[in-house]
Amino acid sequence: MSSQTRTAFLAEYRKARSDADFDRALEIAFAAMDHDEDHPDDPPLMAELRGMHTKAAA
Repeated sequence: MSSQTRTAFLAEYRKARSDADFDRALEIAFAAMDHDEDHPDDPPLMAELRGMHTKAAA
């Protein structure tokens, strides 16, 4: 997945979450899981989605 496609994917997920469109956010999460399974050598997309909900350590 190109970096532009990855960025667009993550932006769409953030927008779905901010709009409280949890059905769409779930669809995107499932698509990320499928992508990770189909492309094991790419950086995991689900890890980035999970990271959006993890508070950073100070």
